Amino acid sequence: MNAWASGQQFTDMLADISLANVFNPYSDVCSVHDLANAPAIRRANLTAVLEAALAQGAAELWVGLELGARGGRRTGLALTDEAQLETCGDYWATSGLNRATSGSPVKEQTATYIWQALPNAKGRVFLWNAFPLHCHQPGCLTNRGHTRSEVDKIPAILPWLARALNVQRVVALGRGAELAARRAGLDPKYVRHPGRGGGPQFLTSVHKS
Repeated sequence: MNAWASGQQFTDMLADISLANVFNPYSDVCSVHDLANAPAIRRANLTAVLEAALAQGAAELWVGLELGARGGRRTGLALTDEAQLETCGDYWATSGLNRATSGSPVKEQTATYIWQALPNAKGRVFLWNAFPLHCHQPGCLTNRGHTRSEVDKIPAILPWLARALNVQRVVALGRGAELAARRAGLDPKYVRHPGRGGGPQFLTSVHKS
């Protein structure tokens, strides 16, 4: 099993990944929305949150599929949009989470529901995705699902996170995330993904045993 000694080492590993039609927010710059130093900002965001999580531990690991065009692609943080950056910093008691884009902050429906649910969790929750980058169609900023060949090029992150954070419960957001978590050797609880109208059902089920 892979083991990264620090949040910085982990983030550096992600930044080294390059795949066709996959935007890597830790090394790539979006010519439409990003600041010139956007990758460095997103690396710093992820490093700060992961270091805090490694120090504090997490009772639960919530797993989505990929970084969203309106969320993690912009912030570098899974299931977290720009509207939730300050909230995320407060949650992990870490300062200095910054926007990497210009213009007004962008909200994502999934991130809105995720961060609405987090305060009611029984313990601290770490957010991650089965595929840690943003998949898109050629020349397009919209989302697409990752392929099996793409995820096979990514190190085994989920089992490492579960072990390193001493996770007691894994929650899969949607059937795709459930399948990915099981392939990684985890035993997740399935809940309805909060996107595409699933928010209310997600909120009523995510904290149930």
